Amino acid sequence: MVKTNRNLYKWSCNNKAAVCLGVLCLCFFITTVVLSTKPCGEGKIQLKPDMWKHTALRSELVRAKKKFRLPKNVVPENYNLTLWPQLASNNFTGLVKIHVKVVKPTKDIYIHAAPSLRINSFILKDGLKTIEKSTNIAPNESEVLSINVKHQLTQGKYTITLDFSGALNGLVGFYTSKLKNGRTMVASKFEPTYARQAFPCFDEPEFKATFDIALVKPKGYTALSNMNEISSVHDSKTNTDVVSFARSVPMSTYLACFVLCEFDFKETEINTNGIGDPFTLRSYARKGETQKIDFAQSIGQRATEFYIKYYEVPFPLPKLDMIAIPEYQSGATEHWGLITYRETSFLIDDATASTQNRISVANTIVHELAHMWFGNLVTMKWWDDLWLNEGFATYMQVKALDAIEPSWTMLDQFLTKTMHSVLVSDAKLASHAIVQTVETPDEITAIFDAISYNKGSSVLRMLEGFVGEENFRRGVSDYLKRYKYGNTVTQDLLASLEPYFKKDHPDLNLTLIMDTWTRQTGYPVLAVTPGDAHTLVVSQARFLLDRSATYNTRDNQFQYRWFVPITYKTNQGTSKRIVWFPNEESNVTITLSPGDTWCKLNNNQVGYYRVSYTEEMWGQLIQQLKGKSEQLTLSDRAHLINDVFALATAEYVSYEVAMNLTTYLTVEEDYVPWDTADTEFVKLASRLENSLGGEGLRKYVQHLITPLYKKQSWDQTDIPVIQKLLRVRILSLAARFELPQAQSKVRELFLSWLDSRGTAGAKDMEPDLRSIVYFYGMKSASQAEWDKVWQLFLEERDPQEQQKLRHALSAPANTNILRKYLTLAWDQNNVRTSDYLIVVQYIANNPSGRALIWDEIRAKWPEYVKRFSLNSRYLGNLIPGISSTFDTEVKLQEMESFFSQYPEAGAGEAARRRALETLRGNIRWRETHEPTVTQWLNDYLTNL
Repeated sequence: MVKTNRNLYKWSCNNKAAVCLGVLCLCFFITTVVLSTKPCGEGKIQLKPDMWKHTALRSELVRAKKKFRLPKNVVPENYNLTLWPQLASNNFTGLVKIHVKVVKPTKDIYIHAAPSLRINSFILKDGLKTIEKSTNIAPNESEVLSINVKHQLTQGKYTITLDFSGALNGLVGFYTSKLKNGRTMVASKFEPTYARQAFPCFDEPEFKATFDIALVKPKGYTALSNMNEISSVHDSKTNTDVVSFARSVPMSTYLACFVLCEFDFKETEINTNGIGDPFTLRSYARKGETQKIDFAQSIGQRATEFYIKYYEVPFPLPKLDMIAIPEYQSGATEHWGLITYRETSFLIDDATASTQNRISVANTIVHELAHMWFGNLVTMKWWDDLWLNEGFATYMQVKALDAIEPSWTMLDQFLTKTMHSVLVSDAKLASHAIVQTVETPDEITAIFDAISYNKGSSVLRMLEGFVGEENFRRGVSDYLKRYKYGNTVTQDLLASLEPYFKKDHPDLNLTLIMDTWTRQTGYPVLAVTPGDAHTLVVSQARFLLDRSATYNTRDNQFQYRWFVPITYKTNQGTSKRIVWFPNEESNVTITLSPGDTWCKLNNNQVGYYRVSYTEEMWGQLIQQLKGKSEQLTLSDRAHLINDVFALATAEYVSYEVAMNLTTYLTVEEDYVPWDTADTEFVKLASRLENSLGGEGLRKYVQHLITPLYKKQSWDQTDIPVIQKLLRVRILSLAARFELPQAQSKVRELFLSWLDSRGTAGAKDMEPDLRSIVYFYGMKSASQAEWDKVWQLFLEERDPQEQQKLRHALSAPANTNILRKYLTLAWDQNNVRTSDYLIVVQYIANNPSGRALIWDEIRAKWPEYVKRFSLNSRYLGNLIPGISSTFDTEVKLQEMESFFSQYPEAGAGEAARRRALETLRGNIRWRETHEPTVTQWLNDYLTNL
């Protein structure tokens, strides 16, 4: 016994951390039990406000309540749902009859219902026999309606009938939207966990069921839902129509959709080329706006026909509607058969929309249409695998647009629009794996982020790169056919692709390869060094922007190593073979051919990794860039720019090398490399904002863009789309970095436009130049000029033009003007709630408005939470958005203090971690790299 005690004492001394952790866990357990068993009101836990502030107790308790998953002993088969929105009172009533199947004997039934729903009555029937009945039952804080029946339910089929009512408010669930003409419309937004706000349901993606939906509408309104209308019966007593829709195919609750509106539409027939029956595509918009849906209708038709051919799977519904909603929280949502869009994501006015507006709208439309198969027909089992929906749709939108609008070169633009930004966020400890465990509604909405969308699509692009384009297509087609109307996990997709992969790689395991990319956070950097006799030796390590960051390599099975497909090219051409770098190998060797004088890895940046070369090798590549080597494609050139700045930040290469590389831009004439350079220069400008290097950078960028700027015109020109994008990028850079001739031209165009407003000779401005001229023309605006633009904004009806003016209003350097803007924007009569946080971010992006917004957020945080809720990922992402350029210890202390004051973060919990890591990284950059960059700029400009 004494020996045992001594051993225990010795073990305790050697494992102090474990002992402390055990004691803490025991304390937490006892506290939780005591609190949860103490009666208070209706079973709620009573805590004093000061108990929340500086502990994790509150968030842990809330998390424990909300992570409840529905058991699978009762599953829905059909919803017979009637909803009656009362527009005058802003409320709705409903009746739902859920036909369920009991697959395992139980006495408990659990159904999702938001606390905002009032459940007036509940009836459970076995056939015609009522076996349970009650009134006024309430959902709990986990948004679950818990029903305990007196006698155990045996296996079989039952019917649950619930009478309920709720309020039409907010921007999710079931809500109303006020139009400018004073009329009201009703819309729904259910993804991911908001269907329960409209009706009691099994609100998890795996619980697929059919729907029989009826909507009660005022006379003169149009009722829309997922399926086609089959009847409309007028009720003379209430002067309403009851519109019934056909029974749906099996689908998840988040895909259901209801709209009541007074809109007009245009329609066209979809040619299925024999793959299923032809059907009608309709596009809806506010009355008087239908001339703005032609572009969306054209893109929608061609993209739908592309997907049917690509997937070789019929569109499973008898119709497809798309509708532009004036007040909508997201860009769009893929409700099956009735896709809902924010107006700026759908409407195009030929007189005002820019080339970029068109591309943006087209991207959104083809993204949502991709979901009709990948996400809707086949759905992830749980939100852990959200990337199967969003990553795939994000990649397919690029493939679809590349097929129907090849001159846009969308596969090259994938780098700047999708991949480069996520490589930054994924190089931080605060990132997460593609397949991410989530439980609560807050965690679910938070993973609708860059990792699920951008990294997911980037990894799929890499997968297609080594599987082969046609093999990838055939595997995806097999997957959709095999699992239609079902639910899947990531492994199911890989299993469908595996046979095609094995044809060319019989000895490799696709699941193992992809698991290293989907089931661990981050990505590798490949370090390349010359070996013996025409060889290169390649090693790998996890890439982090903070190279000194520490983390536990044992917290995942792959220990932050990846199975990497290496492609490469030399001065003699592109190698056709893939060099595989297994995750368990320490390095691999690439054997070059005689005559190879330089080598670049990762052709067209298809691989989701970075490449670090020796300084001598970087010098060789820079010479190839300056010599306009035909071997380096525009994607290769964009890749080198993107990589070298990230590697410099992480101290793999000196900043002198990164800056030296940019000197080649005087001979660069393609859009994608310039778009990449623009991102890096704007980022550098923010870092050098209050330093001596800021002026040097301004002059350096002016020097680089002058040759190409001279080739651009401020007059409207008829040139290809990609040249239009280049023109706008160069003119914008010239204005941003204050090239004197661009500055004066912008101000001249702005004043000419503004002074002519309201006159007979009012001058229209070219759509492609409006964003540049409005924003940079307003940089030095007077209060009177700002007031005039504000009035134009209030009177404007076109959503794309409104967006441009909304951005321009945030441009002035005068803080008093920005404060006025912030105050006016809070009023929903001026700026819609769905647009307000965008305005806040615009003002925060202005150096003159950054402190104003930071003070505003800290002072009014409870008001923001009340208006948007902690479940809003848009509110959560506001913090890293407005603090992205903070770079002082003072700001770090302020942020930590703010988070301590308001510890409950909701869907913004991960965003807060990102914000803190970014701020610390900014401090580190300023201390480590600012002197180097400043000195390089001074030396270069001196030698010009």
